[in-house]
Amino acid sequence: MLQELLSMGMVNADDSAPEKLTAVDPRVVEARVGAQLRSSALRLLEDARSLTELLRPLIAESRLVSGVSDGEPIVRIEGKAAISAVVNEAVQQCARELFTAQPGGGRPKATLQAIHQQTEALLDRGVLVRTLYQHTAWHDGPTRDYVSEMTSLGAQVRTLDEFFDRLIIVDRVLAVIPADTARNEAVLVRDEAVVRFLTEVFERNWQRAKPFQGSRTPTESSQLSEALRETIVRCLIHGDSDNAIAKRIGLSTRAYASHLAKLKAELKAETRFQLGYRLGQLAGSQTSGPGEGPDGTDGA
Repeated sequence: MLQELLSMGMVNADDSAPEKLTAVDPRVVEARVGAQLRSSALRLLEDARSLTELLRPLIAESRLVSGVSDGEPIVRIEGKAAISAVVNEAVQQCARELFTAQPGGGRPKATLQAIHQQTEALLDRGVLVRTLYQHTAWHDGPTRDYVSEMTSLGAQVRTLDEFFDRLIIVDRVLAVIPADTARNEAVLVRDEAVVRFLTEVFERNWQRAKPFQGSRTPTESSQLSEALRETIVRCLIHGDSDNAIAKRIGLSTRAYASHLAKLKAELKAETRFQLGYRLGQLAGSQTSGPGEGPDGTDGA
């Protein structure tokens, strides 16, 4: 015990009287030892990054020689920590292209901070990074700031007004998709045909999406708000639940409730049923031809 205290510097021995020990302020010890540990941790992280960079060409060559389909073509992963670890490893080994579809509107600030360095490293290596968000990401400050910085470094980002599920595609040879609605399970796909299909789905969505560079003009804000409103109206007429609509457009239930309240006030509807009925009437009158009633008969 005494030797441990001496090695940590918690006590000092008096040179003139070796049997006499003097206690050291714990704050001084914490500062000194903490600095040493942090320095060691940074060196280890740097060594790990250097090892990854050193072995990446060999890993890529090994994949080409052995074939990327080695192992199970479809693997189920359980637990968010395990999913995160698998995704991080796959992204770190990305050599050419990384495509991601991230639904739900703006992403949490902590998540954006966590992936910032990784995305920047990919762009520095010349990897093509393309990300698809929903239109509601335009209204989220942290997401706009992140997108602005990443697009300035070469990333490409676009948004859609409709719902899509999460998707990650690495080098067109590996894909990760959710296996349940709670996203506690995921499926790692190496099957060539399935990955090709998922890539084509991403490409079709990408072609229909709107470029997003983080900033927005008043005109763009107005257009996006109108597109959001039209989607909500379509879903209400269709009879979708409030939770389903909020998920589809990538809004929290609270933010969606605010949009719903505005629609009710505008159409003087006191209940959701009244709102759906009046929206249905408006839709019917807009689709009727000249001189026709809502049911398509002569309105005279």
